[in-house]
Amino acid sequence: MNEQQLALEIAKGLVETGVEGPYGCVTCSTAGDYPSMGCSQWEGIGGRGDLLLSYIDGGDQFTGRAYSDIEAAGELDALSALLESEQGQAAQNMILADDCRDKYLPALAEVDGLTNPACIIYAGIWCPTSHYVVQKFLQRRRDRGYDINSLDAMRDMFRDEYAIAADCADYMEGYANRANTTYDYVAALGVSA
Repeated sequence: MNEQQLALEIAKGLVETGVEGPYGCVTCSTAGDYPSMGCSQWEGIGGRGDLLLSYIDGGDQFTGRAYSDIEAAGELDALSALLESEQGQAAQNMILADDCRDKYLPALAEVDGLTNPACIIYAGIWCPTSHYVVQKFLQRRRDRGYDINSLDAMRDMFRDEYAIAADCADYMEGYANRANTTYDYVAALGVSA
């Protein structure tokens, strides 16, 4: 698979598995009082969430606002509907494709020896958590002798070790579910090394 095909498969995987959330998802960021939105949980208030909203007609009414402000105004459903709209989905797909091509694949290319397209897609679906953390996680596992080109080993590593390595032990169960869901999705693609 070439780079463009890999980027497309990662983006499709994120949307189809819903591991970051559906198009209309709006939650409060765990990092602060701002919205985390859409199929890749882009974060607002001056961040990539505001960029996403700038591509959607009516999105400017939510830019620069705290999650608690949007919630208190009773506008969470309106923001969700905006993100779920045809234009909202198109904007998310565009940004997601850019992220996969410009951020996730270059980060994964820095992992020595990662060559199996299925494993690249699998790791790419984890990259929205932090492509820097995913890159370091895989490199360290490879350096310790893990087979980073085995889809089964990839699932086991992310299921059993990623939450701790990413300093997110509170999310261990959710990350284990994500590891299994992502594995099932990528295995069903039938991509060979």
